[in-house]
Amino acid sequence: MRKFLGFILVVALLLAGGLYALTLIDLGRFAPQIEAAAKDATGRTLRIEGPLRIGFSLVPTIVAEKVSFSNAEWGTKPNMLSAGRLELEVSLLPLLSGNVDVRRVEIEDADIFLETDRRGRGNWVFAEGEAPPAAAPEGEGGGLALAGVPELNVSNFRFAYRDGATGQVSEAALDEVTLAAKGSGYHAVVEGKVNGSAVSFASDIAGDATSIALNNAALTVAGTSIGGDLALDLRNRPKLSGALISPAFDVTPFLKGNGGSSGGPLFSKDPLPFDALTSADADLNLALDELRYGKVTLTDLKLPLKLEGGRLSAPLAASYRGRPVKLGLGADGRGNVSLDADATNFDLGKLLSDLELTTMLTANADFGARLKGQGKSLNAIASSLNGQTNLVIGQGTINSRAFAIVSDDLARILIPSGESGSTAKLVCAISRFDFAGGVGKASALALETDTLITTGSGNVDLGRERIDLLFKPKPKKASLVSLAFPVRLSGPLTSPTTGLDRAGVATGVATAVGGAALTGGVGALLPLMSTGSGSVASGGECGAAAAAASQESSGVVGTIGGAAEGAAKGAGEVLEGVGRGIGNIFGQ
Repeated sequence: MRKFLGFILVVALLLAGGLYALTLIDLGRFAPQIEAAAKDATGRTLRIEGPLRIGFSLVPTIVAEKVSFSNAEWGTKPNMLSAGRLELEVSLLPLLSGNVDVRRVEIEDADIFLETDRRGRGNWVFAEGEAPPAAAPEGEGGGLALAGVPELNVSNFRFAYRDGATGQVSEAALDEVTLAAKGSGYHAVVEGKVNGSAVSFASDIAGDATSIALNNAALTVAGTSIGGDLALDLRNRPKLSGALISPAFDVTPFLKGNGGSSGGPLFSKDPLPFDALTSADADLNLALDELRYGKVTLTDLKLPLKLEGGRLSAPLAASYRGRPVKLGLGADGRGNVSLDADATNFDLGKLLSDLELTTMLTANADFGARLKGQGKSLNAIASSLNGQTNLVIGQGTINSRAFAIVSDDLARILIPSGESGSTAKLVCAISRFDFAGGVGKASALALETDTLITTGSGNVDLGRERIDLLFKPKPKKASLVSLAFPVRLSGPLTSPTTGLDRAGVATGVATAVGGAALTGGVGALLPLMSTGSGSVASGGECGAAAAAASQESSGVVGTIGGAAEGAAKGAGEVLEGVGRGIGNIFGQ
């Protein structure tokens, strides 16, 4: 027995010595042949500028340092790939039959740069007209088993992708990327930053190259997390399915604008990736306890997302401050977009405050929208928009600065000093815009307080991003008629200005509003509004505003002086602030 153990020890020492002797072999002399073979195969330049050797291990390990691989001739950077250190662990037995079986890959200080040219060709395509890999015959499995994928350990990894059509670059700096064997599959971990936001991902991976499952996946981006199970089926048309949940997800870092400093258009002309809708199918269910954007929080969010045959359907249901909100989005690969929105008795004042648009309103509202457009950019869709929007605002309070649109003097009469402070009683406000070709016409526009009804008319042009509305006040008391005059709101959507409508002032004399009611009430003017129990539209307070909005507003005369001009200027400043807030939402 002692002799047998001695024999085993001698064999072990010989093997260890042989493996160590391999580490003394200088493989660098073969570098030119390796580089030449890479050149012949890809047409690109592979450089191994550092040592090339075999590492000391029970399994042969090839180590290369200072490796680089050149970019396409049209590329914007010299190299497509570079790495400070590359280590490949290779199985011995397959080498005897001339096959290479890589069991483990370690990479340090890697830098990968992928890009496309203006035609969409990627720098990973090595030659014009190169034939794609042959598909596996039917019945032969059709994919690489996941068990054949080597384990991976990457540190200090930098990745960038540049879109040649737009010039937009996405970047990632990853501290760790690992893929370790776990059972019949793997466990993956990614840690680092993507476009400046901290990212952490972990998941168990099972399946093969035709059907991959991510189980117990967990993704954390910029401090918010989401997780669940996903499956990607590649056997026919790629299809992603699964369910994701999150206790709280904050989209502010991804959607927040830059405060309006760019001065660019409200609706971008950059192309949207509608073509991607035709490349795969999806059946996903997203459930979030909370979805946050700035100070806005939606709760109990449910989003079943279906993508089939290039058509996307995403009907979202959620609650805002305890009230239900529904938003249905549809799209297809040709750029056809539809939007259906419905919210009943929600806190509009809080929403405007949460969006940091204005704090001048305290009231609940109903809202409905049915819109369709077509185009490959936000600008094209906005310019082609057809449909309708309806809004009813119920009883509440409104800040006196809103009345600067009409008159400073009138505002002082409506809000007696020392009692009501800076607010007045709001009875009702209604709005209906009918859109055709991106231009929305105000078919019904009125605001009523306890002493005043103001009607409006005009257009909102989304394609040109301009607004032109005329507001005509009608005091409920004849004694206040001399204080009212029309005001025009016009200019860019993000920074409109107000001023006296001198043509309107000269056309006639105002009269006090009568008590005639509109047959059919709010429902006759706003067909998208629900008059069911609990809605603002069913409250009955909007009868006078609906009657006024359904009639042609008369011109008015009044004293035109410095106070009135100052009122118009003040209103312009208020609306300009609202415009900047709208720009923030769209990233302008």
